Amino acid sequence: MSIGDYNEDDVYEALRETGVNEEDLIYMPSALFALGKMTDTPLREIPDRIYKAVRSVIGSEGTLTVPASFDDYARFGTPYDTRRSRVDPGQGAFSQFIADLPTSFRSYCPLNAVAGIGPDAQEVCHGWTGASYGAGSAWDMFYERDATFLFLGIAPNQAFNYVYYIQQRFGVPHLYNKLYAVPVYEDGKSIDLPITSAVRYLDGRYRIRENVEKFEADLRQKGIIRQVSLGRGTVYMMPSAREVFNEGIEKLRQDIFYFLAEPPAFVPGEIPTDGATGEMKTDRDRFALS
Repeated sequence: MSIGDYNEDDVYEALRETGVNEEDLIYMPSALFALGKMTDTPLREIPDRIYKAVRSVIGSEGTLTVPASFDDYARFGTPYDTRRSRVDPGQGAFSQFIADLPTSFRSYCPLNAVAGIGPDAQEVCHGWTGASYGAGSAWDMFYERDATFLFLGIAPNQAFNYVYYIQQRFGVPHLYNKLYAVPVYEDGKSIDLPITSAVRYLDGRYRIRENVEKFEADLRQKGIIRQVSLGRGTVYMMPSAREVFNEGIEKLRQDIFYFLAEPPAFVPGEIPTDGATGEMKTDRDRFALS
């Protein structure tokens, strides 16, 4: 085996070294190319080998989840099907592999959707909600069940969608809940759910630019992020979603724009800084009801 190559056993050992345990609920973004070459394994078989290594660590009672967004839904108004729509290519071949498994489940909301397999996958990934980060969403379930975050070959700041959940829970002013009217299906059957997601204002005047690198640095300083080498890359692990959440909330208490590169340049008099509402009126007065 050449220097920097790896095999299925190396994946198993790396996960065990980070502290992943049997029966864990894991959320695992990945960038397999960053790990280098898996020895004696055709490219098409690598996701299956990775899955077998993860499953051997978490056991039959563990649940593995992955990012499984369908970005064309929000960008171009393309209808979304939880079983048929392809995972956004940027989220990698392993995410697609998991989403394609016959017994996997995938979020009804396509924005920052999550797919998973295991005994808790249906409850975590497939709760009856169309809200990306709301109550009962996969991100909410990660908090409730204190999931483990595992980043395979990719730095946390490059795939840390959990920070949107943290910010929505806190109530930052640079995100708002957007309602989508594009249809959602499951294997061709229409799903009757309102689809919503916390999204940032895109008005260029506001200069809303995200920066998650400092959160990763702060988590490292606190000893919350563990890392182990694998092949030519690295495995990063955070053992407690609640601990990450609490750290993020504390940072937001100190600076409500902590997850941004700079405070937004909101325009006074316009939402979200639209000022005083004036004298209190009843609905009859406000809407000229007879």
